[in-house]
Amino acid sequence: MAEGRGDLSVEMRRFISLDIARPFVYRFLGFLFIYSLLFAGLLYFLVSSVDHLLYQLSLGRTVLAAIAIIFIGSFGGYLIHQKSPMLRVPLAVDMNHPFMGEYDLGAAVVMVQFSDGTWGDVGQGRVRLTVDELIGGSSLIRDDDTYAIIGHFSPLHQTHPTLKRYLILINQAIALRDAVNGAEDSIESAREREHLETGLLERSWLEEQESIELEPEGLFHKSREE
Repeated sequence: MAEGRGDLSVEMRRFISLDIARPFVYRFLGFLFIYSLLFAGLLYFLVSSVDHLLYQLSLGRTVLAAIAIIFIGSFGGYLIHQKSPMLRVPLAVDMNHPFMGEYDLGAAVVMVQFSDGTWGDVGQGRVRLTVDELIGGSSLIRDDDTYAIIGHFSPLHQTHPTLKRYLILINQAIALRDAVNGAEDSIESAREREHLETGLLERSWLEEQESIELEPEGLFHKSREE
């Protein structure tokens, strides 16, 4: 299990607050803007069509109608947010991590958020997901010969597309962290291992590459050469 789990410390930055997450924020805001325009247009049409009925409504019914409209509009915005999982990536890095830019004041740190809301350092080496037979959902484990459990990660199944995207980003962050910290490159050895394994779970590396415009290997090797 991950040690020292708790609240996120002040020196850590969530993925959504990083510059590399801006495309996902802009995409969400774009969808929200389009939805707002469509909802406003539909609302204007409905109000114009039943304008004569509005005058016949009592003040109480008018207030209830306004509350219903606000609720419907807000619920639509909530659904759009729920359909934007990249706004909730359970990943955080410190100021020394390459995700933050050119800062290099010390050792880089990567933390993930578990299903209970606590945060913990992922430790050394890449990670992967497996089905949690006791609780259900997915647990985060070491991607090595030990398959040690780090913690329960999500109530979603390990094959869920959202978790695949999260895992890609987490392993990218780990690879870049190890590069700046001078740790051994474990990506090549992990790839050799996955060809020999009969499989604790199926690998999902880079299946969503068109949705995440990051190149972990290029950045990793570039950092090593520097």
